[in-house]
Amino acid sequence: MENLTQTRPRERAKPTGTARSEAIVVLVGTGLAVLAWAAAKAAGIELVVKSGSGTREVALGSVIVAPLLVGALAVGLLRLLERRTSKALRIWTIVAMTVWVLSVLGPVSATTVGAGLVLASMHLLVGGVVVAGLRLTRAEPARVA
Repeated sequence: MENLTQTRPRERAKPTGTARSEAIVVLVGTGLAVLAWAAAKAAGIELVVKSGSGTREVALGSVIVAPLLVGALAVGLLRLLERRTSKALRIWTIVAMTVWVLSVLGPVSATTVGAGLVLASMHLLVGGVVVAGLRLTRAEPARVA
């Protein structure tokens, strides 16, 4: 008699996040950045950074567009990895954390300490929400026994 063992093909991670929950994560990150920007403006902190040989003010448009773009790229990368590998969330988390840490170097170009602190806070807020939020959209729901 033959030994009929069957091997199962490697299972890839199944995307469990929904487009709606991903969008909420990105919008919350963007909203927090806008609130931080508005609070800085209300406190009289000018968000000015060195740019080339001059300086430029960080405008509200940039504060809205940057987190939306970064969030969309984060979602896209996570979805791509989920289609390609069973370790998608782990790989994505390493990449996302690296990008997040590197993004905090941006505020170093602020012209004042106050502006630098506000901008660093904005980077930390958006990065934290995107990384933690998108990971949570992939979390297995709790099972009630």
